[in-house]
Amino acid sequence: MNSRALAALIIDKTLEQGGKSHELLREVFRQQPDPDVRERNFITALVHGTVGSALTLDFYLEQVSRIPVGRLKPYLCSVLRMGLYQILYMDRVPASAAVNESVKLIRNRFGEGLTGFANGVLRAAARKTDWKQPEGAVSLSLPQPLYGYLTGLYGEENTRRMAEYFLEAPPLWGRVNESRIRPEEAAALLAKDGFDAVPQPLLPSALRISRKPEEKTSPGCPLEQTEAVRGGFVQMQDISAQLAVRAAGPKPGDKVLDLCAAPGGKSLQAADLMRDSGEVTACDLTEAKCRLIRENIEKSGFSCLKVRQADATVFEADFENAFDLVIADLPCSGLGTASRKPEIKYRVTEEQVSELAALQRQILANAVRYVKPGGKLLYSTCTLTREENADNASYIENELGLTPLPLALPDGIPGFTAGARTLQILPGAALERSEPDPAGREAPIAAGDGFFISLFVKEKSS
Repeated sequence: MNSRALAALIIDKTLEQGGKSHELLREVFRQQPDPDVRERNFITALVHGTVGSALTLDFYLEQVSRIPVGRLKPYLCSVLRMGLYQILYMDRVPASAAVNESVKLIRNRFGEGLTGFANGVLRAAARKTDWKQPEGAVSLSLPQPLYGYLTGLYGEENTRRMAEYFLEAPPLWGRVNESRIRPEEAAALLAKDGFDAVPQPLLPSALRISRKPEEKTSPGCPLEQTEAVRGGFVQMQDISAQLAVRAAGPKPGDKVLDLCAAPGGKSLQAADLMRDSGEVTACDLTEAKCRLIRENIEKSGFSCLKVRQADATVFEADFENAFDLVIADLPCSGLGTASRKPEIKYRVTEEQVSELAALQRQILANAVRYVKPGGKLLYSTCTLTREENADNASYIENELGLTPLPLALPDGIPGFTAGARTLQILPGAALERSEPDPAGREAPIAAGDGFFISLFVKEKSS
């Protein structure tokens, strides 16, 4: 199956069948024993771009299709969106190739019946120069209710900036396993496999990773197959997520519980900060998720980690008052990760947010009982809603009786002031600007996912 056929299948399963684009991409690439990096990148760009811009593409499709988008056959609609995305947004793809290859997909699926229609729509799009331009939420490919909610919470300028970031290719972030290797050594290891890796000044363990310019014209190897990642020297983890565990300040000898740990990034980071001294218990709901955690632990080389399959909504009696730090990075609506999982922004509803906030409070009621007197609770999410973030932080303080603590983060992170007890990172926010690398190339602005971080202590009884 060719690249466009694979991309169209993933787009269709995502937009029309409720699939998750990142899982579908991962499964497709897993089935390719000798992947071509350029092909993978092209497929990923088609999927993320088409899914992320779906509402805007529909606005344009309505101008060249005699059949309304809502009445098109699902797969036909997916292919037309993908073809139009190439015509409008992918400068390196000739319009003729976008049209012809899309028409082939329609012919292969439906025969000649819809081929003429698809050909006419895409050729009309390729010729058209007088497009009516979308405005407001549609121009950002955000559903109007979500656009209104975010604008009310963060203002129009911030909402537009976040939505534009959702439409970009997300940056690649890695975290150095500093128990085994120094950041500069990890960067050198990645360089051997064709990647630039720039440590961030305020958080040197965070590497901003990109393929070397000279490697963009050669096949290279996928990032996950580099020696640095396969060997557990670098764990792929967004910089915002790295800040969460850093803010909790786990110390050597601590006993730590990570309640919803898969794929294990925060558990591994805690073990690293503890220098493999103490104990980290990583829990998750299913055996499949626990298996993923074990695989990452095995690569990391840590001995202080153990995995336990557990339902975070069910109280575990042997955990009561047992941990110096409980990490509650809980299931959430995930809006902060929409640059990586673009379909999320179309699926979040008010009802879903309310249900998730209730689930989070159910888990938090257990989590506070696991914190020993004098111990800490880290509550974090990768979302942007008030109900899941600030309201739950107030719930921990006012209903569950824990005391907010200052976050243990370095000065200089925009949006953070010394002594702050919560931090809301907006998607794409510039966390800091890296210094130019030794070769003189200007390093990119460090930006990450949307994230909420809060920290609490359980006071000792007098």
